[in-house]
Formats: sequence, structure tokens, C-alpha cells
Amino acid sequence: MTGSTDGKSGMTARDIFNGAFRQPSPQPAVIDLGSQPAQAGKFTITGVSRIRPSFLSTLLQPTFSATTVKQLADEAREAAGKLQALGIAKQVSVELDKGDGINVHFRCQDGSRFAVRTGVDVGGDEGTANVVGRLNNIWGGGESFEANYARGTKTAAAFRGVLAVPLAADPQRCFEVSASQATTDQRPYTGHDEVRRSLGALIRKQAGPVQHEVAYALAWREIAGLGHKASPSLRALAGHSVKSGITYTCTYDDRDSLTVPTQGALIKSVAEVAGLGGSVQLAKAQVELQSNRPLAPGYVLSVGAQVGALWSLDGQRVPLADRFFVGGAHSVRGFEYRGIGPRDKADSLGGDVFYAAGLSLLTPLPRVEALRGHLWANAGQCALLLNQRKANEFMRFLSSPSASIGFGL
Repeated sequence: MTGSTDGKSGMTARDIFNGAFRQPSPQPAVIDLGSQPAQAGKFTITGVSRIRPSFLSTLLQPTFSATTVKQLADEAREAAGKLQALGIAKQVSVELDKGDGINVHFRCQDGSRFAVRTGVDVGGDEGTANVVGRLNNIWGGGESFEANYARGTKTAAAFRGVLAVPLAADPQRCFEVSASQATTDQRPYTGHDEVRRSLGALIRKQAGPVQHEVAYALAWREIAGLGHKASPSLRALAGHSVKSGITYTCTYDDRDSLTVPTQGALIKSVAEVAGLGGSVQLAKAQVELQSNRPLAPGYVLSVGAQVGALWSLDGQRVPLADRFFVGGAHSVRGFEYRGIGPRDKADSLGGDVFYAAGLSLLTPLPRVEALRGHLWANAGQCALLLNQRKANEFMRFLSSPSASIGFGL
């Protein structure tokens, strides 16, 4: 086959044809809409019966400050999630459309205004029946009020009311005020009743697994109802005390469950100073650690430890209501509730220092999925030492723990 020749370039038709296939084809331009400049236009919301304009303005401020399409969409979804977290709406769908800017529309399913529930809790060596009532979105800004009444095997009666107000339209930051009263029967572990009445306020901030909390509480406590078998030490501690103090709590918790975790860790520290009025002056510190690790399907190894100490700042005896108590399922298993530490006859007197540590292994049971085997080893001790400044007693406290091992379900 003979091809014709281009007289100007000297190329044959075959050369031109083959060269066309060797030339790279032009690629279409890719436009990233997410990075395109954008500005929020109008905002509308439907389906919500109560929402305060000032709250809505604060909630949407990041959305109207967005400068790209992606940023605007992300901020709108974040605002919708906050509406759900605060109970203002049960569900929120976000719609964006082009107008004078990008218009944002929230279609909501209104949140419930109130709820009542009843339940039975078992824990802390006590069974408790409770009734809880809750009012949601009281003033249109995600505020809530919750009242709880409980009676149990040790709790003769307990009431607590909490008003929670979100800060800056953020469910991760809130301010709370509370009032509570509880009467507990500590028998047979010690021969008295304890009455507590308190008023408090706190600020809480959550950032991922980390939570910070600063709280103030004014509490009036009474050790009363002593029986005729009450020990001399318990009688010396009976009566009223008033405590006014500030507490700071920092918690890191990434466990997958609060009740039966299979992985994750807990680090919690609590520091308290009392003496802003009242009859009690003390400093108190406590640290709790826990780590959970799956070893194989159904097998979970958990390691935990707690330690605490308190100091009297005025040289007076620390009230019974502020002391540490050790023993029972939440500190050292295998011992009765408040069964470790100083005693006078049958009365547990608590301590100003304590430690507790535990190792446990959860195992599957053949043909029984609802239950797990539980192997555990615990050790701990509680004593009245720091305010007595007895070095030999402190060394004995550290070197002579109460220990137990066991198996359960």
C-alpha cells in the first residue's frame, strides 16, 4: 500500500494516522464542589414546637461562618446532631439548595416534652427501686429538669432534682444546679442511719473520651439512729456536720461498656477541698484506673486499681461521712460491704487512706450465652493513718492487704 505524501511536512497519511493515536487525549477538568466558595443564605426549620431564637442563632453561627460547600454541609450536620442530643428533635434531616447563597433547611421530628420511667437497679451492694420524671427543652434551648425518687434495701428514701442548661448551644458543655436528700440505713455493717441534704452546682465539659467537671456543694450530714449496741467510737462520731467544698473531676473513659466492658480504659481522678464555711475543713484525693483487653473470642482480661487519701486541715477528726470504706463488689470482692478497715465492735469506722486492686477474667460458658464465668483476685486495705502520723502503722498498712480469690457468674 502506497500512501500519499504531504508536500510541506514530508509525512505520509499513514504517519499522520498513527501519530493521532500516539497523542494523549485531553483529560476533562475535575471540579471539587466541596472546596468551592460558598456562603449560607436563608435558614428554615420545621417540625419543632419550641426553640428559642437566641439559642438558634448561637447554634447556627458556625454554619453561617462557613466559606466552602463542604464546610457548610459539615457544620449544618453538626448543628442537626446537637438538636437531637439536646432532645429538641428526635430526628433531623438536612437539605441544602441553591438560592441567594446556599439555603439550609432542617426538617425535624419534634422531641418529647416529658418522660417518666421506673426501674430497679442492683449495685453497690444494694437493690433500689426508682421513679424518674424528666422535662425536656423547658425554655426552647435544650434545658432539662430531672427528678428522681428511690427506695432500696439500704436507702430508706432518696430524692434528687437536677436542672441542666447547655452552654453555647453545645450538649458537650453544660451547667447544672441540684438539690438532694437521702436517708440510708448502714446496718448491719455499722449501727447507724445517715441523713444527707445538699445543694450543688457544677460545670461539665466533654471532649471525646475526656470529661472535666468543677462542682461546688453545700451539704448537711447527720449520723443518727444509733442503736443501744452502738460502739463508743461510733457514738463519738455521731451528730451533725456541714461541709462546703469544691471538687474537680477529670475522667478519661473509652470503654465500650460502662457495666461489662470488653476493651478500653478508664482513668479518673478526683480532688476536693472543703472549708469554704461550714464545720468541715479537709483535702481529699482519689484516683481510679481500669484497663480491659480481649484475649480471645469471649475472653476478657480486666485490671483495676483505686487509691485515695484525705487530710484534716484544722486538726479535727474527719467526719464519718467523708471517710473511705472498702469491701464489697465495687472495691474488694470476697469481703462484705465495708468489711475491711478500722472497726469498733460491729461498727465499721472507715479510714483516711485506702487502696484496692483487682484482676479478673471473663470467660464464655458452654451453651449459655447470657452468662459469663468470672475468675477474680482482689486485694485492698483501709486505715486511719495520715492524721496520726504513725510511720510504722503506715508501712503495715501498705504491706498487709486483705486479699481474696474466687469464681462466679
